[in-house]
Amino acid sequence: MGFLKLVQEQRDIFLKNAAKNRLPEDLERIRQAYEYAYEAHAKQLRKNGEPYILHPIAVARIVNEEIGLGTNSIIASLLHDVVEDTPHTIEEIRELFGEDIAFLVAGLTKEKKEEYELSMQVDNIRKMLMTVQYDIRALLIKLADRLHNMRTLASMPLSKQMKITGETDFFFAPLANRLGLYKVKTELENLSFRFRSPEEYNKIKKILEGYALETQSIRNRFVAPIEKVLKENDIDATITQDARSVYSIWRHMNKKQVPFRRLESIYVFNIVFIPKTEGACAVSEKNQCLQIYSLLTDLYMEKVGSFHNYMDNPKANGYEALHCMFMTEHGTWAEVHIRSARMELASVRGCVVKRDKNVGVGGVGAWVEEFRGTLKDMVYSDSFGKDGFFMEGVKANLYNDDIRVFTPKGEQILLPNNATALDFAYTIHSEIGNHALFARVNGMLCSVKTGLKRGDRVEIGTSDSIMPHKDWLDAVVTYKAKSCIRSALRKQNISLKPSRYIFAKCCSPLPGDELLGFEAQDGSGKIYVHTRNCELAIKLSTEHGETIVDVDIEADEGTYYPALIHTFGVDRKGITFEISQVISEEWGLNINNMTVTTQDELFTCNIYMEVRSAQELNHIIDRIESIIGVEDVRRVFISQG
Repeated sequence: MGFLKLVQEQRDIFLKNAAKNRLPEDLERIRQAYEYAYEAHAKQLRKNGEPYILHPIAVARIVNEEIGLGTNSIIASLLHDVVEDTPHTIEEIRELFGEDIAFLVAGLTKEKKEEYELSMQVDNIRKMLMTVQYDIRALLIKLADRLHNMRTLASMPLSKQMKITGETDFFFAPLANRLGLYKVKTELENLSFRFRSPEEYNKIKKILEGYALETQSIRNRFVAPIEKVLKENDIDATITQDARSVYSIWRHMNKKQVPFRRLESIYVFNIVFIPKTEGACAVSEKNQCLQIYSLLTDLYMEKVGSFHNYMDNPKANGYEALHCMFMTEHGTWAEVHIRSARMELASVRGCVVKRDKNVGVGGVGAWVEEFRGTLKDMVYSDSFGKDGFFMEGVKANLYNDDIRVFTPKGEQILLPNNATALDFAYTIHSEIGNHALFARVNGMLCSVKTGLKRGDRVEIGTSDSIMPHKDWLDAVVTYKAKSCIRSALRKQNISLKPSRYIFAKCCSPLPGDELLGFEAQDGSGKIYVHTRNCELAIKLSTEHGETIVDVDIEADEGTYYPALIHTFGVDRKGITFEISQVISEEWGLNINNMTVTTQDELFTCNIYMEVRSAQELNHIIDRIESIIGVEDVRRVFISQG
């Protein structure tokens, strides 16, 4: 009886919200779809014991309330699992609800085959991407489906959690970012990290909560003068203080190799204004952003080089804003984002609210059309399934950020972050890439493997005598470049066979780490063990989730594993000797190598050692951190390959 009441409550909330700004006849169609889905799933339960119908209701609410799609998309959300999980058919849905809804449901239905070209997961991802050629809505509904699954992931067994978080990290979160759904992307990343590495997640969450209390008054004092000056200048704006997500904090700590206390911009101060677009006082959104920026520079010292104009040069996902950083009274930098209410809505709903002369179904602009063209090359490629590189192509095109570079004639070229001059060459033309000899970046002669930055002007020199080398594959990130290089290498009869995986060499796991195992597909019974945050492990979780094995390696008194710790602090006589004593005398462990550099009264020390477990290493780190003069101690994940 309790579940029946819960279903009725969720149904009523859903229908009440769906009725807003909607014609009565459209609401009636939604009601009919709900009743059909309710009957179809009547005997089904979710893993947590709840009636299954709560899932399609939740997905439909996300589609309506958080993403903002239309009536047909809401109906398709209610019906998205009917064909896959019940005896009902696409033909039945087509007859009852029409061709458009049947098309969407078909795009959301996983195909069950006796044999898959790569794996069930990869084949279904390919199918989803193929629907983009005709309609973006199916992908948006699938994102809503994934978001609700992630919100309710706690009821799943560990192996299922790791499979789903792997797919989320590798595909769904980057996809949400690529489509401009910033909040969806952020929540997916955070939930994935929470389930993949609960210990690390809770550790950072606790630190972040303490920091929030500690800095509340400092942040309020930073905001107060801004609110005052905006009011004095008759600017209708709201300022929010938004902490970065736990996942974002973890990612920045690892990317910059710094502890929490040395991170900048833990909080982002968002200034969202209502533009004055009518009457005698009408001002463009850009000029209003610049006016607010100018007022801020009168109040605070700006960090040199922190100004980023995403209004004139929006990101590929359509994101617009003005970013800058200012000094607080505490001596730290505060990151400020300035945007209009329209830009704010666009950052939440992305492609759904974009306006463009080339708008297609669901409000998709030219920037999504470009994405479609790239995906078409991938999903319809003749080599799909032959080399096993499809997911690398997906990852390369669902990147987290973009850069705009320029040809010598000033033409803008959009590339993924970390792209090289070689990627640029292949983007211009495959033959230019295949025969690239050198590059000139901002007039300077350099290797074609040189990484590019936003705003670079790039020129490629070619020679008919040059042919692609195998190491070029490691110097490019775009799918087109990788595909062209592989094709050229095959013509040269150069083997592309991937190397065999060797246990632990990609991430150096230790007993006591949060671990993940994969059963070998050759029938040997071997299990390859990785840390859960290992990039390869995340990729394998996406492609071969069925091989995941729950592993828990016990520490063995006589078995040692390689580890590396990095220390930094104020130099003084004997400090490195004290550090080595902790390891060799207090803990009785071997130091394989120890490198020390000193400069300007500061020291840096890297220690290669052997330990029995992650817990033992953490105790050593805590002990070294207590030595006077030591500022920072951290584990560095090493590759042995």
